[in-house]
Amino acid sequence: MEIRLNSSGLEDIEGLTVEYPYVLHRVDLSVVKIPWHWHEEVEFIYVREGNMRLQTAGKTWKFQKGEGFFINTNVLCSMDGEEKCLIDSHLLHKTFLGGHFKSIFETKYLDPVLKNRSLEILELRGDTKEQQKLLARLREVTRLQEEKDTEFQTRNLFSEIWLLLLEEIAALEYERPAVDSVRQERIQAMLAFIGQNYQRKLSLDEIAASAHVGRRECLRCFQSCMQKTPFAYLLEYRVEMSKKLLKNPKLSVMEAAAQTGFSSAAYYGKIFRRLCGMTPGEYRKQSRIQELRV
Repeated sequence: MEIRLNSSGLEDIEGLTVEYPYVLHRVDLSVVKIPWHWHEEVEFIYVREGNMRLQTAGKTWKFQKGEGFFINTNVLCSMDGEEKCLIDSHLLHKTFLGGHFKSIFETKYLDPVLKNRSLEILELRGDTKEQQKLLARLREVTRLQEEKDTEFQTRNLFSEIWLLLLEEIAALEYERPAVDSVRQERIQAMLAFIGQNYQRKLSLDEIAASAHVGRRECLRCFQSCMQKTPFAYLLEYRVEMSKKLLKNPKLSVMEAAAQTGFSSAAYYGKIFRRLCGMTPGEYRKQSRIQELRV
């Protein structure tokens, strides 16, 4: 599976349609690292094998086989895994459960979660009966996707899952710290700007100006939310974009470097090796082998 980000940093979710706004993606996180992104759809993750790491703005979680979590709408996050780590990613737009705009399903059941900006991630470790039932329902949904004509059953199961989610949220015995929404909006604006302009030379002043902040606040936003500098993120983003170009056999490594904002093929190769543990050429060969196996 290839993670596709549009120019605003939002993930373009493959397989999700207006007619049926739900999709299941099975991802091997030891092969595909999911870069920093966000999307309107909510997401339920179930870890099938191995161990994975989830990062949000300012926090890191680790999950293992049999565990999972819920990601609220428009939450900035990234994911990666150790060795062989397989996850089931269930993505659904609110219309999948809410139906038409301002329906009772949306206002009474969905909005209390979707509009709760202090609730970004809900861990599903199986520590409560509600969590155990919810994880079991997620496994059942996955099994259903192997059969035909299961759209109604899938929606019914997610209605049950959502009610279990509401019970679990209501049962929380502690106050979750409020998310710094202002800083998150700023970082998302800057990430969107980088996504639209990564192919050219960028300055710190330009990145900061895209969120209407100064250089210091720009640096603070990146450090507090992502634990890295704007230029470290820019290099990572350029490398991720270059991977897509490397899969095109008609483009040379030098052309892939030039089209993603690197000043030279040598510098590109150095950064690519540092971040990916291999050269661009080795990555290209590995990708071809994986495509042939599929």
